[in-house]
Amino acid sequence: MGTNKLEDLFKEAPPLKPEDESLVRLYEEIGRPLDDLIYSEDFDRLYERAKAAGDTRDKREMAHRLFNLRKAARLPRLGRGLVSTVRIVDDEWDILADLIPHFCGTIGQRDRLAYSPEFDALVAEFNRQTGRPLTPHDVWKLVARIAK
Repeated sequence: MGTNKLEDLFKEAPPLKPEDESLVRLYEEIGRPLDDLIYSEDFDRLYERAKAAGDTRDKREMAHRLFNLRKAARLPRLGRGLVSTVRIVDDEWDILADLIPHFCGTIGQRDRLAYSPEFDALVAEFNRQTGRPLTPHDVWKLVARIAK
């Protein structure tokens, strides 16, 4: 017998693995939205605390897991970021929009870029083409804005 689609909507999510529970707790303690957290000192602090608690993931894996947890609605919404996004002009938006698919395929795959050599290359190329000295955090927030 098939399942009732309405019942499926109200099923509780399966429990998180202990390492994910710990990661979510640390994320809540940091209290910074995920897109603002990436490439920040707070992410480094979260990462170090997770490693000290026995998490074996590297930064890229940890960031990707946080994005997956967010997509699965397992991360709380934490309000606004701490750092304002740098302003760029229309031509710079166009450059960034052209670079993203070159380095990650599609904008939908941008979550896989965090803490990767491809993202480092994207930042370097964006800064080269625009003459701007933006940090990885600045560029990450711009990429996140394009993705929304």
